[in-house]
Amino acid sequence: MYRALSRKVLVSTLLAVVVVWAGCSELPTGPDSSGELVTGLNRQIAPHGVPTADIEPLDLGTLGGAWSEAYAVNNDGWVVGVSQLADGKQHAFLWTVEDGMQDLNGDGWSFSRAEGVNNNGTVVGWGIYAGKIQGFVWTETTGMTSVGIPSVHRSSYCFGVNDAGLIVGMALSTSGSWNAIVWSSPTNLTILGSLGGTASRALDINEAGRVSGKSTLSNQQSRAVMWVPQNPTVNLGTLGGAESEAFGLNEASLVVGWAHDADGRKRPFLWDGTLHDLGTLGGPNGEAYEVSESGWVVGDAENGNLQLQPVLWTDAGIVELPTLGGATGHARDLSESGVIAGYSELESGDRHATIWVVDGEEPPPQDPAEDLRSEIDLLIEDGVLTAGQGWSLFVKIGHAEKQIEQGKIKTAENILGALVNQIEALVRSRRLSQPEGDYLIALIEQWVESLET
Repeated sequence: MYRALSRKVLVSTLLAVVVVWAGCSELPTGPDSSGELVTGLNRQIAPHGVPTADIEPLDLGTLGGAWSEAYAVNNDGWVVGVSQLADGKQHAFLWTVEDGMQDLNGDGWSFSRAEGVNNNGTVVGWGIYAGKIQGFVWTETTGMTSVGIPSVHRSSYCFGVNDAGLIVGMALSTSGSWNAIVWSSPTNLTILGSLGGTASRALDINEAGRVSGKSTLSNQQSRAVMWVPQNPTVNLGTLGGAESEAFGLNEASLVVGWAHDADGRKRPFLWDGTLHDLGTLGGPNGEAYEVSESGWVVGDAENGNLQLQPVLWTDAGIVELPTLGGATGHARDLSESGVIAGYSELESGDRHATIWVVDGEEPPPQDPAEDLRSEIDLLIEDGVLTAGQGWSLFVKIGHAEKQIEQGKIKTAENILGALVNQIEALVRSRRLSQPEGDYLIALIEQWVESLET
């Protein structure tokens, strides 16, 4: 029922839908960006084109009620969220180009809300089942199933899922504390550490198993955090104010969220080891929700009238996304295929799930060897690998590159196979976690595939 689309087909199809819906001309392809760069982001955000005309929003409709909200989108253009029904109930939905908005609610669930979707078509969220709040997993094969409630807890919530199937969320304990959790299955979970307080929640997870979210300090002030496997919880700090919270992160472990500044304003940030204020549309407050692999960031920013607007931050600056005619809008997620998902007010004041299609230039092609080196560098910096272990991996990467330069592709593939074996050995010895090892191996497999084309 839900057919996966290639990036080229997806963007062209969505653009056609937007053009027909909005009755406007086709969106232009953006030129090379030459505007002033956002302060502090020059190293993180690769050059990426930005459209030269307004990006038209597409109204995804509802499941029969007055409102709907979209929270996540994958690279095939699957959009998930929650919508009101005609009878006032609220159900999780999946929207696709082919089938429109589909009700995902399972039997026995009186309420459901989809929060995340991965590139394999797994949807996660939370709802009410048997009178209790429980996280759920939905697939086309299984439908909606509960992840259950951990022992000595009262409820569970799922917010994000990576392509390896690791789910992040939180659960409320019987003692009243909120615990950030990673589920590898409904019966296998890990409670993440905190910064000394009684509340933490995990909101996003990358393929290396790094997790973004928040934790409270012993004084119960919240802090944006990143959990790194086998390492202490990383406190990302603030912009000089009291609190902060992290929402999304990418494979390079760039993290986005909001942080108070010294004046108590809620500022959108990008973290690369240091917090950078992304700026707003003239108002005091904003929040950043997700960051793409090319460094694009989406979120909300207040304008001079203190109205929250959906925005896209790029290397060329901040781009205000149009609403569906109402005063406010919200951008919550973006895909590598150029689709931004969120919700917007209509002229009537109702809010509807919305997508914006950005048809800018493609990011420059990535070098798989450099991607692999960068990930190993991060593992060394985090103390996961020793310098000697990292050097041993680097030697094999360099050797493979030399063989490729000489046209000895089969020899290079054999070297990369030995590199996979070495990483698997590091996993078996528990020097690397399984997700960390799987991600490195996935990068190697992508490299091998590129050699065969």
